Amino acid sequence: MIVRTEAEMERLGFDLAGRVGPGQLVTLSGPLGAGKTVLSRAILRALGFDGDVSSPTYAIIHEYDEPAMRMPVVHADLYRLKAPGELYELGLFDDQASLKLVEWPEMGGQALLRVDVAITITPLADGSREVTINEKGM
Repeated sequence: MIVRTEAEMERLGFDLAGRVGPGQLVTLSGPLGAGKTVLSRAILRALGFDGDVSSPTYAIIHEYDEPAMRMPVVHADLYRLKAPGELYELGLFDDQASLKLVEWPEMGGQALLRVDVAITITPLADGSREVTINEKGM
């Protein structure tokens, strides 16, 4: 699908939030500035989080678990990961009830084999984005 504006990306995030559940792994691939964090933010908003959402590039993992949320969420950005084994050290898989939103999944190697929803965002020359969503078993 083609997404032309940030508002359209946000609507897509709200739609996706209604189709994912606790314990699922959602990966977001695409180059820097593609819109991965914008989409993650929209999913978090749709799940009931109303605070600030920023890319976890430097922290690697941000956890969101507030009473108003439909489910807890772990948002990870693996761009700075040095080795896939660090995912376990960072606790990405510690809480089986959390929805996992993972940017730069290719850095996670074999640790991210069981993906429920794989999203790829490709910037196009006109500034729009091509978004491909592969939902496995949904």
